[in-house]
Amino acid sequence: MTELVAERIREAIILGSFPLGTKLSEQKLADQLQVSRSPVREALVLLQIEGLVRVLPKRGSFVFSPDARITRDLCEHRIILETACLKLSIERNHKALLKGMREGIDLMESAIKASDTKRYSLGDLSFHRTIIAQSNNTSMIKVYETTIGPLMALRTHLFTITGIQLDRSMQEHTEMLNACTMQDVSKAQAICAKHINHLAEHVLEEKLDLT
Repeated sequence: MTELVAERIREAIILGSFPLGTKLSEQKLADQLQVSRSPVREALVLLQIEGLVRVLPKRGSFVFSPDARITRDLCEHRIILETACLKLSIERNHKALLKGMREGIDLMESAIKASDTKRYSLGDLSFHRTIIAQSNNTSMIKVYETTIGPLMALRTHLFTITGIQLDRSMQEHTEMLNACTMQDVSKAQAICAKHINHLAEHVLEEKLDLT
């Protein structure tokens, strides 16, 4: 139950339902998820370990607030994981990788047409999770899901709150798909690294420091 509750809260933070810095009420979460407060409290402890939640004595629980150092560290971590998984996915599950990437791109394209930044974030998340999932490496899949949440939440914040342009993001996803189609591992990894590093650049450009 605790893991299921943590998963629901994690996804809500990543997709922006709970904005960065928001105070989280155990009772409200329990009511929304139709569970007792005990699994909610335990889930928040798990999410604190993942870096998505900060539990402050006598003040309560809050969605994390990023700074430039945290963003840099998370980007470096994500680059290492995703570029490694790109290589494995191309080698092990090429067709499934391309299918999942195309589905993510289709969702992002439809989101742009509808000016729906939250749907774009969903497509972006689907695209990158495909890269990890098709590696067939259960260890890296688990590490990705339990460590990369803060960066994904920050990305959603940039998409939906600061209103950054999505054109460059869309172009890089397409370039990555093309490189994977050609099974050009080095090129796909280079595009992936550049794409992830742009997030850190956006944080600096927007002077986003919510701590």
